Amino acid sequence: MASHLDIILPCYNPIPGWEKTVVQSYQRITELLPESPIGLILVNDGSTRQVTATQLDWLQSQIPQLQIISYTENRGKGYAVRQGAAKAKAPWVIFTDIDFPYQETDLVAVYQQLQQSKADIVVGVRAGNYYENAPRYRVFISKVLKFMIRQLLRTSITDSQGGLKGFSPKGRQILLATRIDRYLFDLELVKKASRTPQITIAPQVVNLKPGVVFAPIGWRILQRELVNFIRILLLP
Repeated sequence: MASHLDIILPCYNPIPGWEKTVVQSYQRITELLPESPIGLILVNDGSTRQVTATQLDWLQSQIPQLQIISYTENRGKGYAVRQGAAKAKAPWVIFTDIDFPYQETDLVAVYQQLQQSKADIVVGVRAGNYYENAPRYRVFISKVLKFMIRQLLRTSITDSQGGLKGFSPKGRQILLATRIDRYLFDLELVKKASRTPQITIAPQVVNLKPGVVFAPIGWRILQRELVNFIRILLLP
């Protein structure tokens, strides 16, 4: 049976137990959407640890609708998401992180908004509990980035980095047209969508699950993403 929705999961050196989280979240989503066949596309973005053939085989046994894309060089989240989107066959596509950090009901809400509001791109906007639970440095980075987006890019969405987004077929073409390979591909996506006629972009409030583990952000990553921000700023 053809999928109505494909969920893309970029994966790079995930935390131990990630495969069980994937199965649990997928099962919960299928329970919430019993009438919608759901495919899963896992993109192994050059992981060097915590992703083994045994784990992938077990995942495939638990989720027959799973597609696995794997390559040896780490290319970045943006590149990985585009690889998954290029393989998706369902009319609607959602990407989120490998640890499913947001409530499954919020992912379902993104999907339903795609169907009901006819939005081309639905952007998960982080609720207050993100800022209550995230490390202080992440809260600071998020708020600075939102300020820069509001002042310099003037897009309709200022929270671009939530990590949960959904797409219609038209919206997916905007995603596939992005060129940033790493974290700020989300911002490039939002800017392109905001400046493309006949593309509708809509927000959806999303909530963190308890106990989410935040990956560290080092200075090298911040320096690289500052360069990417300037690249995005200069895009027409």
